[in-house]
Amino acid sequence: MLKLRMQKQLKLLLVDPPHGASFPTLSSQSNITDLSSIHAQIGLEETFYSKGIFKIKIQIPKRYPLQLPIVTFGTPIYRSNIDNGGRICLDILNI
Repeated sequence: MLKLRMQKQLKLLLVDPPHGASFPTLSSQSNITDLSSIHAQIGLEETFYSKGIFKIKIQIPKRYPLQLPIVTFGTPIYRSNIDNGGRICLDILNI
């Protein structure tokens, strides 16, 4: 069941990615069973960070979807809700 869900979500990411996001290491032939992390890049022109490309690592836990993915920024970003390790630190996300 999980493999089927991941295949569906992978296809959706490739066919209709979120605005400004790209997934350079993913392809339709990506092996779902080995998919424990996804590398993404985001960059939006109409924001304060325009012309910037930010690398993101998304780690998929073994208990997904019962456990949330862990997202960290690989590119240094100076925001109050991103710590020095690139981790998102919003209290609302700590369940």
